[in-house]
Amino acid sequence: MEKKEVKKWLQLITFAIIIYWGINNLNVIGSFMNKIIQIIFPFILGGALAFILNIPMSFFERKLSKIKYGKKQLFKNKKILRVISLILAIIVISIIFYIIVNLVVPELLDVVELLIGNIPYYAEEISKFIENNTEHLKDLDNLMTNINFDTDSIKNELMGIISGLLTSSISLVIGVIGVIINLFISIVFSIYILTGKEKLQMQCTRILKAYLKGKTAGKIIEIGKTANKIFRNFFTVQCLEATILGTLCILGMLILKIPYAVPIGVLVGVTALIPVVGAFLGIIIGSILIVSVNPIKVITFVIFVLILQQVEGNVIYPKVVGNSVGLPGMWVLFAVTVGGSLFGIVGMLLGVPFVSVIYTVLKNDVDKRLKFFNK
Repeated sequence: MEKKEVKKWLQLITFAIIIYWGINNLNVIGSFMNKIIQIIFPFILGGALAFILNIPMSFFERKLSKIKYGKKQLFKNKKILRVISLILAIIVISIIFYIIVNLVVPELLDVVELLIGNIPYYAEEISKFIENNTEHLKDLDNLMTNINFDTDSIKNELMGIISGLLTSSISLVIGVIGVIINLFISIVFSIYILTGKEKLQMQCTRILKAYLKGKTAGKIIEIGKTANKIFRNFFTVQCLEATILGTLCILGMLILKIPYAVPIGVLVGVTALIPVVGAFLGIIIGSILIVSVNPIKVITFVIFVLILQQVEGNVIYPKVVGNSVGLPGMWVLFAVTVGGSLFGIVGMLLGVPFVSVIYTVLKNDVDKRLKFFNK
């Protein structure tokens, strides 16, 4: 037996042993992967933030680079242009976030304040109910007197509950501090990526070419460019689609004279970024706002939003988003359904561009092979 063949068999046996061990130790692998993901999560989030910020930053770079002072270009230094564009992108996104929060959160707080203010009314209604059902309550009181309570066990249970609440409170504080630290690391990491994205891209290209064959490295680079283009188009048009839905919701609510038209319309548009689940979330929060003012209008609101969601899900979403990523409507529905089943809300959001990348790469490869075959 030749050395090459022996080496091939050894590699195959080693691979089979690793697969066998992995199947029998899925829990160990799962816990290890979760630990790794927890460690690198701030950097994953930083990469995602960099990708989102890069869309408006690139827009500002293109526009500012065309500005001239007399006959000379105003921003000659690319580093200064990058820094100014990044600052503008952060400011724009921060303003949009502030406007959304400022439109929705105060209304929710007003509703909570209204509900708290109505507590005396609710208490009066409860007292009337008690007066009208005195006989039934007497029977219940007689039943309770025949029940022996173990006060010591009740005290122990209460102490356990209080201890659990204190532990949960401490864990919550630690968790909030951890979230703030991770968010800070993510923001700093995203800024590092954006300020030196060309250099980072060049380094990744050099590594691929150094460790892989030229043809394989070229394919990976091509797939990366395709994925970047599709994901960028997807998020851009997804925001456009959410804006269209929110605007239609505001206009419809104004026509139907449903209260809180603007904040609820903004909320519906924002939650539309999350496919399927976002629709129900917008309906629930919107209904809570409306019921505090006009409970009857809640039914009108729910029916209107459900119809609007059907139009959005069957007409606007597959047409607008599907065309932006080059994916037919049928596969958009497939991507949302399968992605949501496997990875929840994140899977619903990222399923469409991910499937679109596979669809585009496969389509291009099939076209090339058929073109060569037909020759």
